[in-house]
Amino acid sequence: MGIDSADFEHMVLLPPYIFLEELVKRFKQIQWGAQDVFWEQQGAYTGEVSLFMLKDIGVNWVLVGHSERRRYFHETDETVNKKTRAALEQGFNVIVAVGELSHDADITEVEKSLKNSIADVQPSGFDSLYVAYEPVWAISSNPGAVADDPARSNQVIGYLKQTLFNMFGAESEKIKFLYGGSVNAANAESFLSQPNISGALIGGASLKVEEFTAIVSRS
Repeated sequence: MGIDSADFEHMVLLPPYIFLEELVKRFKQIQWGAQDVFWEQQGAYTGEVSLFMLKDIGVNWVLVGHSERRRYFHETDETVNKKTRAALEQGFNVIVAVGELSHDADITEVEKSLKNSIADVQPSGFDSLYVAYEPVWAISSNPGAVADDPARSNQVIGYLKQTLFNMFGAESEKIKFLYGGSVNAANAESFLSQPNISGALIGGASLKVEEFTAIVSRS
């Protein structure tokens, strides 16, 4: 079992910054993305990576707002929004991650976070915007984490889709939703078969070759 070349069209890999340039050069058939980005195009921002730098090496995807960025680096919805708008304006495909901390959290908190994270995004960028619903309690790197129930995530994403429809109208239907949180070969198909889920944001399983290959081949 392996990954067919046709699968590359629907797959984006997001390695650490230091590997990106070499990987883009070697594997041009694969879509590559960065795990984060800074919103300013230029200036004295020591340690940050700009959209211009990424574009220069051939990267056209970015992930923003991942729970670890929010938790450990205290990123807010407002900073995520700056990154989202800047990246879309520069022609990038953007994955915006949102999700609640605990299983019993009020889902309206996720709704609020999403609304703030994509506020003032222009409809012209909706084709390039992806929202990853990633409940933090389900992420495999957290002790005792288990994947969400696919039907529940589908329901939550349906609720978030309705929120975006209320904000932007029918144009919002161009925005695609992913699920993330302990996705593996055994449950990936259950999530991807849900009507509101268009793909998966895969973390820990992507580091295991056989597991990741199995997920892609079943998708």
